[in-house]
Amino acid sequence: MALLISSAILALGWWVRQSRKTPAPAGRDVTGVEARQSAGTSLTPSQPAVPESNSSLKPSAAQPSEPKEHSFRGTVEKVDANARTLTINGENVPGWMAAMTMTYRVDKDESLRVKAGDRIIAKVYDGDFSTLHEVRTAAGPTAGAKPANANELPPLSWVCTTPGEEGVLEDKPGKCPQSGVPLVPVRIVTAYSCLKFQSFIQDKPGVCPVDRSELVPITVSLYFTCGNDSNVRELYPGTCADGSNRIKGYERRSHGDHNPRHGGQFFMADDNWHHLEGTFVRPNVFRVYFYDDFTRPLAIAGFAGTVTTTDSDGRDIGAPITIRPGRTKDRNTLEMRLPGTTLPASFALRVKFKADDKERVFDFTFPDYSKEPAAAPPAAVAAQPAGTPNALVVRTPAGGGTPAPSPQTNGNVTGGSVPIYPFTAAGNSIAPEEALPTTTAELLAELAKRAQSVKTLLEQGNLSAVWYPAIGAKDVALTLEQNHMNDVPEARRADMASAVKRLTLAAWQIDAAGDLGNRERLLPLYRDFSAAIADIQTIYGTR
Repeated sequence: MALLISSAILALGWWVRQSRKTPAPAGRDVTGVEARQSAGTSLTPSQPAVPESNSSLKPSAAQPSEPKEHSFRGTVEKVDANARTLTINGENVPGWMAAMTMTYRVDKDESLRVKAGDRIIAKVYDGDFSTLHEVRTAAGPTAGAKPANANELPPLSWVCTTPGEEGVLEDKPGKCPQSGVPLVPVRIVTAYSCLKFQSFIQDKPGVCPVDRSELVPITVSLYFTCGNDSNVRELYPGTCADGSNRIKGYERRSHGDHNPRHGGQFFMADDNWHHLEGTFVRPNVFRVYFYDDFTRPLAIAGFAGTVTTTDSDGRDIGAPITIRPGRTKDRNTLEMRLPGTTLPASFALRVKFKADDKERVFDFTFPDYSKEPAAAPPAAVAAQPAGTPNALVVRTPAGGGTPAPSPQTNGNVTGGSVPIYPFTAAGNSIAPEEALPTTTAELLAELAKRAQSVKTLLEQGNLSAVWYPAIGAKDVALTLEQNHMNDVPEARRADMASAVKRLTLAAWQIDAAGDLGNRERLLPLYRDFSAAIADIQTIYGTR
């Protein structure tokens, strides 16, 4: 009997510890949910959205203490009373979260009385990256504000560069917590980038040169480099070998861009890796996009999930419905049409990232249908670079080129004419693309193959499929630049960096123009694309 009683006490203690991992907001009943994350946690420069759970049981003296409390400071950027969230440009909180802009829920409705521009102080807790507690206004400088002196450099921070530890950020030198390697000094600043074309970054707000949309703020590392030698990466301004002044360069940071891509609500899972954006679009389609820690589309191989309608307090009021892979070219969505749903609508998403993974729960509330960020009409086509071909000559490759994806007939999926991908045998995930080759010669051959496929599809008039080999060629070029620059003569490395940058921009523009079915716009973009390909081949000596 004593053994049975001891076992029961141990089991109860384990359940209490699990249920009290993160504090839940007042009025929520999420008992028994292992990791629940609340809607609206949209991040902008960077960071998560979170697990939550609650229990009415109090831990005994023999049980672990409450989660560690941290002091949070930041500046209010947006108040959404309907979603009960605040978008905050937050300062670095050592041991909890790096500096970033993110949307949080609040524990009390009165916290929504703050306004944009207010400086706030709040309490946050280990394990919960989505909720601000006891929010109050405070005086002080704006979080992430630029130095008063334009020539003053941002302070140094220290980060990990080892895989899996990229999100670590400290305010003093030290070692990475897992690998033990020394922290690396960087300067963290806010810069501005195209929402959907991540290669473009500048130091001030403006308009994206690709789709004319408004630039969004992101968190980046600032360094100084030379125009003729991209290998130079210094923390201070100075002079290059040729006597010219170093110029500013920016590098994206892990968790540095949590801007929703599709007008939805953005979360980070408690593994600090998987990110997702939930949307609700006409005609009543609940669609979730998945990303990695750099907000790059993440293929849903092995993912499985259900969606359940909930009431205003987050309680399930409907049966769980399995959501299926969606029709997006990045293979990164799960979706399901939910007929009869009325606005405002609330849902609980339960998802596993692999079969043996734990189930994570995310709450979404949609006062209205999600709206894609608007882009201005395409700008006038730039003048054709000298030396590029004046006519498009297309030859079908021996292998027949890259076939266009086949259409999907799943009745549960709605939406436009974007390409889709084959399903795996499991039936609930999409087959991942084959890995790229590893040698320089193989990569150059793959680059030529994908460039030829772009030609073939243009000749066939298959404009909706041309994005696939174009983006694929861009990925090959980036791999060459990142992993095989040692095969390029030092005197040509700046040329290689320039060619890859031009190819990347042209590929994204081809992607956008192909979606619009605009052949007239595509042809000059193709000339830019093929010129960049030719330059890369010349640099490597294969042309």
